[in-house]
Amino acid sequence: FLMNIPLNVGTTRSSRTTAVGAADNSSRVGVVTSSRATAPTTAAPSRAAASSASRTAPSKTTAASSSSSGTVGAGSARAGPPPASAAAKSAPDTSQASWLPSQKLKSVKCADPFASKATHFKTKFGSVYNSGGVPCRLNHGAVNIKLQWSRDPGGLDLDPLLVTCAEGLCETEHPYAFAARECFRELLAADPDGARTLPLVPRIVPCLRAALTNANRGVFEGGVEAATQLSEVVGAALNADLHVLVVPMHRKHTDREFAGKILKALQTFEERGGPEAYKAIKAKVPTYCSVHI
Repeated sequence: FLMNIPLNVGTTRSSRTTAVGAADNSSRVGVVTSSRATAPTTAAPSRAAASSASRTAPSKTTAASSSSSGTVGAGSARAGPPPASAAAKSAPDTSQASWLPSQKLKSVKCADPFASKATHFKTKFGSVYNSGGVPCRLNHGAVNIKLQWSRDPGGLDLDPLLVTCAEGLCETEHPYAFAARECFRELLAADPDGARTLPLVPRIVPCLRAALTNANRGVFEGGVEAATQLSEVVGAALNADLHVLVVPMHRKHTDREFAGKILKALQTFEERGGPEAYKAIKAKVPTYCSVHI
């Protein structure tokens, strides 16, 4: 019998000894520690010994590894990537919402169409327009938006309609922002001699100043245009209040977006107001040059 033993008896004997030792330790203690559980695999003399040991006692080593409380066995079982957290799974995916093509068309805010109380509107114009106090509506064309008047603007009483439109210059939501500016412009155009507008100048100027001092760039631009339109109608009647309008304009005269409109407004003040208007402008804007030079 001893003559039939293969030459690798030393390797087989060492593997059997290791397997028997592991089985003996598991039967004595009942639980094999993490260091003993990894000893047969890490300290094996060769691949043949490791495979022989695994074939000799697969059930015993499995029981020992399952009964051990060390973290080495748990770490080897979780060799893959860690699972995603519950917070990451429950978080909604909003990355696509900011890339919708319709977002490019929403630069102007729209007002609440179901608002009914006066407190829901930014200015008095929004409440009056929503309740039908302004006899016009917006006509949405294919390209441009126009006002559709239900009554002739030339026959309307401008008190307090024109003042209400001047208050609406501070509106920033659609359709009130567009409606207020267009109503103000067309009502002034319907009174070319300024007979109905002159008594309202002291009440309109504070509204223009509020628009010129507003932080919104669109509101400021509308205030500059409205002041220019008012000067074209009332002329010298605006000279006493020019200092109130020129100062906030001069603060943004270096802005390339508004420089042209501000210069046009100052020149209109001078042309329609005469020498007194030039003096009032020069007192607040020393660098201003007369349009007649």
